[in-house]
Amino acid sequence: MAVKIKSFIHKHFFYSFKSTINSLYLPIIIFFILTTGWISSLLATAQIEENAYKNVNDTIFQTKNYLDNMLADVFQQLVSLSNDPRILSLVDKEGPEIKPESYVEIDNNLKLIYSRYNVILESVLVNHKQNGFLLYHSSYNSNPSINYEEYFSKYNGNKEGFYWRNIHEDQVFNEDNKVMSIFRLIDKNQTSKGIVLFNLRAKFFEQVLNKSLIGENGYLTLISPDGIFESKKVNKKYKLDKPTLNSIQSLKDDDGKFTYENVEGEDMIVIYDTLSSNNWKIAAVIPQNEILNKVNYIKGFTILLVVLMILSAVILTNIVGKYISDPFKKMAKQMGMINKSNLDFDFEMSGPEEMKILHTGFKELIVRINTLMDQIRLEQEEKRQLEFAIMHAQINPHFLYNTMYSIKGLCDMGLNKDASQMISALASFFRIGISKGREIISIHEEMEHIQHYLFIQEMRYGDDFSYEIEIDKEIISYNIIKLSLQPLIENAIYHGVKQKRGQGKITIRGYQLRDTIHLEVSDNGNGIEPQKLKDILLEIEASYQEKKRYLGIGLQSVNERIKIHFGNEYGLTIASEPSNGTVVSIKIPKTKGEINQYA
Repeated sequence: MAVKIKSFIHKHFFYSFKSTINSLYLPIIIFFILTTGWISSLLATAQIEENAYKNVNDTIFQTKNYLDNMLADVFQQLVSLSNDPRILSLVDKEGPEIKPESYVEIDNNLKLIYSRYNVILESVLVNHKQNGFLLYHSSYNSNPSINYEEYFSKYNGNKEGFYWRNIHEDQVFNEDNKVMSIFRLIDKNQTSKGIVLFNLRAKFFEQVLNKSLIGENGYLTLISPDGIFESKKVNKKYKLDKPTLNSIQSLKDDDGKFTYENVEGEDMIVIYDTLSSNNWKIAAVIPQNEILNKVNYIKGFTILLVVLMILSAVILTNIVGKYISDPFKKMAKQMGMINKSNLDFDFEMSGPEEMKILHTGFKELIVRINTLMDQIRLEQEEKRQLEFAIMHAQINPHFLYNTMYSIKGLCDMGLNKDASQMISALASFFRIGISKGREIISIHEEMEHIQHYLFIQEMRYGDDFSYEIEIDKEIISYNIIKLSLQPLIENAIYHGVKQKRGQGKITIRGYQLRDTIHLEVSDNGNGIEPQKLKDILLEIEASYQEKKRYLGIGLQSVNERIKIHFGNEYGLTIASEPSNGTVVSIKIPKTKGEINQYA
């Protein structure tokens, strides 16, 4: 069954280049179109919502600042007027004791306030109950009437006697008119009572709150502990219900946003801020569907665009598939003649320019493959020769003979402890050199290997030379070709410090530079003459067959093995000046773990 399904899929969906494009890439393209459309719709919705809320917040902020400035100015006038010594001095005076000029001065001040703030002030009034002192300015001609019992029983608890009152009937001047009020109650004793009253125009607040439209059914409102002022008439279902109004009146936060369901189950959004002048809340009440009324338009447009893009993708995919697949069929037929035993590719290709380029590139690739195969065969031969050289260097009968002879001499002299140490160092030297057949070891192991080698040579030659090792701890875990440093140190001993009068010194340094590791073996010997150094450097870069044996087999092996394992940009370099010693450097890449251990 599984075979039949697989055969059916291959026959109907993946039997050609064109069908593969249609069956594989077309669904992917459609998926990305749908995903892009969906994400774009989400982002657009989020952006529209963010912009809508920002616009409402900006409207509230600007309206709040304007009202705060106006109310603060008016309140300051009320405070100044009610604290005027001339008015306070009238409280204890009887009617006959009040001088006419006091009336005139206070009336002029009252008239100035009323005219300056006429845009917001409906009326202003100063009255003392005891002596009947009364001054006022109003847009109505009716005489004012103050119900002191109602005011003093309803409003109390403010130490200074200042109070704000939301929208209410103007019971002082005209009961048919609605105003907001700021007033101060003066109560020196039970008989000396007075009031300074500013009635504010409801029309002013209506104009300010309706200046910026917030949707068809959205509106701004002023909410205080004693009531609510709605800026425009809206359908009853959009008005704040009693529980929501109570929750806003009890809010502790200065600003914020929340949603609730109205009586018909529609989501409503309330965004609010607080007036600093009287701590009233200014709130925007908006149906949620009006804030997001552009979202449906964006969704519809996105769906239409996605459908058009999918249709375009289907058409273009078929056209492109046919345009590409026809030349490929011809190319595939001709390439079918290439196999492992036949790498000849010698025919011409006609068709689109791109196919000619592909044909030329494939032809060059075949040539390159043949070249690489020849190069690989050559490198494998060189590697086999190098491996033989390594084995020879590991055994090194001359070094082993000299070391064993030195051990015998120590034993003959009764220096058994020194002989034992030398034997241990020799054993460790060969153990690390063999490394269980591994070609790649860590720098830590390589350093341990050369320390044993240097110990043996120091025991043999005594004070002829000293050595110093400076290896950065950060590099000891990285890889290195085994037996990379020992031939360099051997060269420094026999061709460097031993040729020098007096004690010689060998320094081994290791450090990292960006993505490479550098290891240096330097000596303070007699150095190398320029012409000989030039010949040595040329031999280092020559192929294995072209070497003239200016170098010892160890240095050749080190340089060649590094290049084979890590590439031609790495390897061995030599710097030297006559009488100034020699520095042999190794450059390798930073690598860790198992890499081409037996390659």
